[in-house]
Amino acid sequence: MRIAVCGAGPAGLAFAAFVRLSVPESEVTVWERHRVADTYGFGVILPPNALDNVRRADTPLADGLARRLVTWERVAIRRHGRSLATRAPLLGALSRQTLLLVLRQRCAELGVRLHEGARAPDAASLSTEYDLVVAADGAGSTIRTALAERFGTTVERTAPDYVWLGADRSFDSLTFLVSDTPRGPVVAHVYPYEPGRSTFLVEAAFKPTVDELSELFADRLPGARLLENQSRWSRFTQVSNAAWSHGNVVLVGDAAHTAHYSVGSGTRLALDDARALAAALRAEPSLPGALAAYETGRRPAVEHTQRIGRESADWFAGLADAGPSSPEEFLVDLVTRGGRISMGDLTADADGGAPAGTVVSGR
Repeated sequence: MRIAVCGAGPAGLAFAAFVRLSVPESEVTVWERHRVADTYGFGVILPPNALDNVRRADTPLADGLARRLVTWERVAIRRHGRSLATRAPLLGALSRQTLLLVLRQRCAELGVRLHEGARAPDAASLSTEYDLVVAADGAGSTIRTALAERFGTTVERTAPDYVWLGADRSFDSLTFLVSDTPRGPVVAHVYPYEPGRSTFLVEAAFKPTVDELSELFADRLPGARLLENQSRWSRFTQVSNAAWSHGNVVLVGDAAHTAHYSVGSGTRLALDDARALAAALRAEPSLPGALAAYETGRRPAVEHTQRIGRESADWFAGLADAGPSSPEEFLVDLVTRGGRISMGDLTADADGGAPAGTVVSGR
């Protein structure tokens, strides 16, 4: 089977590795218009239990990622000068660039051909030349956009605006920092991803500059700097598709679906998509059957994550209108997003297993 993969993000690279193992006779070519040295962003969340699914497909890859994870078992808040924390199921993160480098190295070991710094041919050309075309080119997927009517694509933007920054300080947990200003609350979602570095994602109804953010959160950044890397204010885009395949073209990862960043599930969903598609190609005797099995198997977990993502986004968007509460009440409200979700929702086994547990009761 000749397979074309468009996009060398987590979904595309993981699929390329997994399918070379599950269908050894496959010939896999990946196109990526960006170079890995130009990778944007900072750390991405990858729950350690998500690596169990990776390990089922590729033990060396799972081990390589596990060695690079920074982990924690607490969720903390700081608001009105007070800090509180509670225990949580084990969570983890790593540098996005490190994640891509580990995946690229594994693909090279497995004989995947990678065209770096090169745009993929158009969907029509690829679908004629290759047996399978995998669109792994992100939320703004060029291939999906070209076939949007076939996929039944829906794209929605949510408020408030957010900016993805870093900090040259390693926090010790997933931490939510809230600065109440006359223009509304400014919320930072913070977590460590390597020694001396943390992701520092900020959302606000207005768009403070990086210098203004440094002042707002100065008490939590003593001597530390906020870092930029292609950072810009934007709004989260929720992508949904009525169908994930058309002919011999299939969507994976953010090209197929996105879930709000506040539930930290994008990387996990990408890796699980990749494993499920590779497994379906091995198990099913026909390509249409494999693509149908992939979508049927993955859609329930994805739609569940999108649902809790919407609930979480709505809770953060409504923070400006929330009444006064004690720090203890606010912590419970944040962790459960007003009783709508639990930490168990955020750490549930993506194959439909039982949730990993909750931080607090409060549903």
